[in-house]
Amino acid sequence: MSYPQCIICYRSVGWIGLIVNIGLSILKVFVGVISGSQALLIDALYSAKDVLTSFLILFGLKFSKQPIDQEHQFGHGKAEFLFSLIVGLSMITITGLFIYFEADKLFSGAGITHKAPHLIALWTALFVVGANIFLWYYTRCVAHQINSPIVSILSAHQKSDAVSSMAVALGIIGSHYLNMPWLDTLVAVGECVDLFHLGVKISWESLQGLMDVSAPQEIVQKARELTRSVNGVRSVENILTRKVGQDIWISLVIGIDPELSIERGKEIGLWVEERLVSAIPHLGEVSVQFKSAEGSLPELDQMKDEIVEMRHKLSQLQAKSDLSSKGGLL
Repeated sequence: MSYPQCIICYRSVGWIGLIVNIGLSILKVFVGVISGSQALLIDALYSAKDVLTSFLILFGLKFSKQPIDQEHQFGHGKAEFLFSLIVGLSMITITGLFIYFEADKLFSGAGITHKAPHLIALWTALFVVGANIFLWYYTRCVAHQINSPIVSILSAHQKSDAVSSMAVALGIIGSHYLNMPWLDTLVAVGECVDLFHLGVKISWESLQGLMDVSAPQEIVQKARELTRSVNGVRSVENILTRKVGQDIWISLVIGIDPELSIERGKEIGLWVEERLVSAIPHLGEVSVQFKSAEGSLPELDQMKDEIVEMRHKLSQLQAKSDLSSKGGLL
């Protein structure tokens, strides 16, 4: 985290998102009902999903930061991806139903059944736009500092909420001043489609996280360049990455001079770890193995020499045993 006060935002982002979005949801539903705005009612779903996301943040961040134990030797970071998947699947299910019902309203006689909403819905939508823009900037900052997948989802949601509420405002204006009362319902259908698409996107990204998707290529390339810059590293033989919740885990194999000792190789490996941890943010576990640049592990070379020596001694003992047996027979 860049600033000491970030820890305060880290601990409070879930509660702030939960309280504000509960308030916005209630406001949208109440005004949507009394004003007759279908779009504002559907817009309440945007805040409702943020309530669910904020609720999961409170549990997800706490659970994912639990220390490694015997049953979870890679930590609990994937809990965030699991909670994110719950959000995505919930959105797909709910919005799929709303798409069906709202589309049926839209195509069942627009000029007869639809009425322009009361203008109170317009002022409510504009107020919600401002609130969501504030939450978007706030949650985006927190997500950047702690590199949390689920807080990043909340930030993306607040941005989409602001866009959605602006669309609601424009639909209400069109319903009143362009004599198109069905425009409010059309916006409601568009909101449902957008929410459905967002749910699919969140679910897909969460599944990738659960399936150990690698870190972005720019981070992999940066890790490779930093490793090569360490004195004593002749090559980067292999590098593997995985996203574990808020952290990125890196496992790599470096090539060193084959004449160096094992102790020297371990020392170079520690230098590589220190260089990566200090230069790459949100880095969790770093595992560095070393091998000679010619392609053999120093430890294996030593073991091979010991095995060859043991076999030589065994063959000598076997030869002596055979001679003793022959001498006894004679």
